[in-house]
Parts: sequence; C-alpha cells; structure tokens
Amino acid sequence: MTTTIDPTVTLADLTACHPELIPLLQRLRLDYCCGGAQPLESACLRRGLVFSDVCNQLHLAMNPREQPALRNWQDASMTALADHIEATHHAFVRTSMESLKALAEKVAAAHAENHPELKELRGLIALLDADMHDHMIREERVLFPWLRRLERPTEITSGPPWSVKRPIDCMVHDHDDVADLLRQIRGLTHDFTPPPDACGAFRALLSLLANFEADTHTHIHLENNILFPAGLRAEQDQQQGKGNAQ
Repeated sequence: MTTTIDPTVTLADLTACHPELIPLLQRLRLDYCCGGAQPLESACLRRGLVFSDVCNQLHLAMNPREQPALRNWQDASMTALADHIEATHHAFVRTSMESLKALAEKVAAAHAENHPELKELRGLIALLDADMHDHMIREERVLFPWLRRLERPTEITSGPPWSVKRPIDCMVHDHDDVADLLRQIRGLTHDFTPPPDACGAFRALLSLLANFEADTHTHIHLENNILFPAGLRAEQDQQQGKGNAQ
C-alpha cells in the first residue's frame, strides 16, 4: 500500500477498516478499543512513538503476504457479529477465567512469600472474573437480543420505553472498568514478565494473562467500535421510518 495514512484517523476507524492491524497495535500498546476515539497521531505522541515509524509499520501490516486475512466485521449484520462475539470471545473468557483463577490460586500459594504481589493479582483476577461474568450475562440476555430485533423491525411488537443507547452506555462503562483492571494487572506483573524464579505454573499464568488481555482488546473493539454504533444507527433509522410513515 502506498497511500498516506491520515494522522487524524481514529484508532477505532483504522482497526474497523483494517482488522489486520490489530496485532501490531497490540504490540505498540496503542489503545484501539476503549481509547478508540483517539486520532492516530495523538495516540502515537502519548505513547512516545514516532508517527512516521508507526505509519511505515502500518503500511507493511496492511499487506500481509503470509498471514490469512482477518474478517472485516463492518459489513456484517449485527446478528452475525453478536453471534461471533458470543461464540468466540465470550466462550474464551469463560474457559480462560477458570484456568486463570486456578493458576492464580496455585501460584500465590507457592510463591507469595517471595512475591507478595501475587495475592493482589489473585484478587484482581477475581474482580475481573466477577465483572466480566455479569457483563456478558447482561449482553447475552438483554442487549444482544435487542440488537438482533432491531434487524427484524417487523417482528417488534413492544419493547422497553427507552433507547438502546441506555444499555449500550452501561456496557461501554463496563468496558472501561475491565480495561482499568487489565492495566493494573499488566503493571503488577511488569508487562507479564516472569521473574527469574518463576515455575512453570507461574509462567503459564502470565502467558494466559497476556493472551487474555489481547483477546479482550479485540472483544471490546468489536463491540465499542462496530456493533454498538450499528445498533444506534439501526434504532435511529427505525425511528425516522416511523416518523415518515405518520
């Protein structure tokens, strides 16, 4: 690709159009999920990154020659995207959390004397589990069914007397809380770096936490930057259609 990257493009728009850039942005620690509204150049400055260097890396990542293409979800239906999030990311959270809690308990019991921060880490993982479990239930039982119904307006006979923006705002707030917990975990673990005396379980815990953070960033990106805006647009279109019909 030889086109110039607009320095004012937001991280959300950049990753929505080019999902293949997500792994690179993860490595560069550019927050494209909860911080997706940031312009690219401003985000680079905040991270102390040289904008031109980042653009060069982005150009290369936009044309991966040996990697399979990642799906661009912008053109998918809300139903398809919600189904994907539940089957892929929600399932990953539930499976990973069971392993994370067990490993955190085991590692804290074995190494907390030399690494007292492991007790705090165990507590943060427990908070993360509780927050995400409650959050996913509310998405699966309330918000996602609502978004699916917005794609079938002729089937809607009645619904809550408020806008879909209300539960979306709640979910975005939850995402901010989860992102804060992940930042605390990353700081406490020194960017998921195992200490010299780390055993296999300790290393496995940190590796799984790093994978969990990466998956959660993609998870939040798909909701904040693609699914939720689509829901707001669908509701607006439905309300305008009703107004025109009157």
